[in-house]
Amino acid sequence: MNIYSYNNTIKNGNNKTTNEGSNRNENGEIEIVVYDDVKISLYKYPRNNTDKRETDIIITVFFMHEDYLKKLAHSYQEALKYYNECKEYFYIFNFKKEIRKFSAIEIITFINQTNEYLRNNPLIQNQMRYLDTLLPIDVIFYFYIKNKDFYVNLYSALEHAKKAYFERRDYNYRIVPPNDFYNKILPKTYSAIELMEIYAYSQFLVQNRIVQELPIPKYLT
Repeated sequence: MNIYSYNNTIKNGNNKTTNEGSNRNENGEIEIVVYDDVKISLYKYPRNNTDKRETDIIITVFFMHEDYLKKLAHSYQEALKYYNECKEYFYIFNFKKEIRKFSAIEIITFINQTNEYLRNNPLIQNQMRYLDTLLPIDVIFYFYIKNKDFYVNLYSALEHAKKAYFERRDYNYRIVPPNDFYNKILPKTYSAIELMEIYAYSQFLVQNRIVQELPIPKYLT
């Protein structure tokens, strides 16, 4: 979960990766435009010597994959909608080059059955035995659906942050890293400008084809 290698990639001289969404200050250092004339150093995030370093990285990674995750988050509700309307629906889940095509009934049945089993079998040993019977890509799909509120709410928080910042209102958002993906990372509170800066940083990396992969559920590691 370390994205400082991105900084090294840029710093070590591929100038073609530093043109979009950035400027250079009088010292020749790369700056990222947050909005208008507000800029941050390329190397501001993730922050060293702070208890927010790990959550900086988590937020950056999930911002990088916003469009992909929004579509994934909607797949369960879309499956319910089309199933109830007796219409055909398929969702192609592509994760790290692994591909799984789900029909509406497969999504509904799989999510509901897995929810029921894990709810009725709270012992971690039993849950792990059950998860071991599933395909790894199915486990990944399940836990991204289960934790969709984490990233959907994060994207909503960014929009609220922008609105509050430009209206000169205080806004804070508490990041609670999902336990299904991360161990012992404590919640942290972010201001509007912090969210906006990290988003600008993440999009700069994406524009320059520097993208950190999404985490896999810790039960598969």
